[in-house]
Amino acid sequence: KGLSFRTSLNLDNTDNSSRSYVPYTVSGTLQTRTFDPAGKALTANTSGTFNTYKRQTFVNENTLNYNTIINKVHNLSILLGQSYNYDRTDNSSMSSSGGYTSSVIQTLNAASAVTGSSSSTQNILLSYFSRVQYSFSDKYLLSASLREDGSSRFGKDAQYGWFPSASLGWSVVKENFMKNIHAVSDLKLRASFGANGTNNLGSDYAPIPTLVSSGYVFGSTQAVAIGQSPSKIANPDLQWERSVTYDVGMDFGFLQNRITGSFDYYNKLNTKLLLNVQVPEVTGFSTYLSNTGSVRNIGEELELTTHNLVGKFQWNTTITISHNTNKVVALGPGQTQILIPSSFDISNFILKVGQPVNSIFVVKQIGILSAADIANKAPVFGSETEGDPKYQDISGPKGVPDGVIDANDRQIVGHPNPDYTWGITNTFNYKGFDLSVLIQGQNGGSIYSLLGRALTRTGQGFTDNAPSFYLDRWESATQPGAGRVSKVYSTFGRIVNTDWLYSSNYMRVRNITLGYNLSNLIKKGIIQGARIYVTAENFFGHDKYYGGANPDATNTDLSGNANYLAPGDYGGLPLAKSLILGLNITF
Repeated sequence: KGLSFRTSLNLDNTDNSSRSYVPYTVSGTLQTRTFDPAGKALTANTSGTFNTYKRQTFVNENTLNYNTIINKVHNLSILLGQSYNYDRTDNSSMSSSGGYTSSVIQTLNAASAVTGSSSSTQNILLSYFSRVQYSFSDKYLLSASLREDGSSRFGKDAQYGWFPSASLGWSVVKENFMKNIHAVSDLKLRASFGANGTNNLGSDYAPIPTLVSSGYVFGSTQAVAIGQSPSKIANPDLQWERSVTYDVGMDFGFLQNRITGSFDYYNKLNTKLLLNVQVPEVTGFSTYLSNTGSVRNIGEELELTTHNLVGKFQWNTTITISHNTNKVVALGPGQTQILIPSSFDISNFILKVGQPVNSIFVVKQIGILSAADIANKAPVFGSETEGDPKYQDISGPKGVPDGVIDANDRQIVGHPNPDYTWGITNTFNYKGFDLSVLIQGQNGGSIYSLLGRALTRTGQGFTDNAPSFYLDRWESATQPGAGRVSKVYSTFGRIVNTDWLYSSNYMRVRNITLGYNLSNLIKKGIIQGARIYVTAENFFGHDKYYGGANPDATNTDLSGNANYLAPGDYGGLPLAKSLILGLNITF
């Protein structure tokens, strides 16, 4: 039983400056040093940049705790707290422009010209929180919490958000009726509810119309006046993005905990999403940051550990598997879909109500055009002929084909997120030796690969490098190939289609570690223990991604639009293999 009070204070003041040199470029041509006949350098080939970076953080947290045990069976704990977080960042930069007038003095006083800029940003987070925990005989468990968070990143009328949570637990194995069920070592049922919020807006000043420099031309003259204008539409009602999660689960153990594990089912609904909603450009802007739309995630998670062999030779196995499905529940007012922009082509990702987030939205290839298809006026794209790809026509009224292949024939053909992720770890121990093997994988996702499009683009010539499956391409009516790759060389152009759609399924042996405990070989003194080991990472694996080197690679923003990010692969590096030899020593 007791009452305690705790306060903490943290102040961090980071001041960092750096000087760097970058090549000086004029009209795309690298400026080089020029010399007089005596060989003395007259012009430097670098421009110097001096950056200063300063960050200040101040954190104060105060908590009051009360704990008591009543009649040895009631355990009660109460917490009250308050915290204050202040964060400020200042950046300054000065650079030479046009190189230096001296090859010896390369500080800014010798620069041909000097340019500079500075910026500053800050945010404050103020929080109040409380928690109550109660247990009866460690059998019935209750926990509830409530917090209020206020962030300066939101509109002045919506800075605070309330976030409650509660959980219940029942240790079934401690009930009297379980005493004679010896096969069950542990059994606990639990359920929880919780609300969370996020203030990650990407900017400390998202709700207000920050200013940018703008030019204005007067009449027919070329005179331009430089002034300032709003950078976006203000939204004083911008508020916390909110997620509410319901979870039910159980923890279990059997045969004196030779088999243990847990299972969870969750349902998570994100509402008031911070979404850039499209608006008429007559406003002067194309999007408007607002709290609108919602997304639901439903899934299951299972973890199972088995102690297969015990004694001198030990063998343990741990299996984890998770399944998740998500879908867009709502978008902006009156919107049922948003086409995500593409930097490389027409839109090939879509946000659509009832479908997974960032669904892949392209034309579906259903084979290769035959002479009979052409004779029967099959729908074609552009000037397609026999041996070119055959696409599915769905764009007519009520889904009736209209006889033309175009962007209106795009359909949802997959989603980038895997349905299942899993892992299996086996560990072995025998007379000081230990071996662990981790296998990990995923199933159910797809990749629309920009690298695959570059490697297998429609109409590429026979002199280009191509994947090995191109050997089984269409060559003639008598040699139609496997029905996936069209003829060489096609000239009808291209349209986003499933020819560049790949499975993201893979299985990899992530880690193999073999070690030996040297403790039995050394006399304990200063050194208390030692272990030598060798580890192989990512040496073995298999995937079906023929459009690139790594199905996990997301090295390119496919949209080119900060409002609608769409990660993708356009030349991601293969997964690195590592061989590590190590020695751990304990003193």
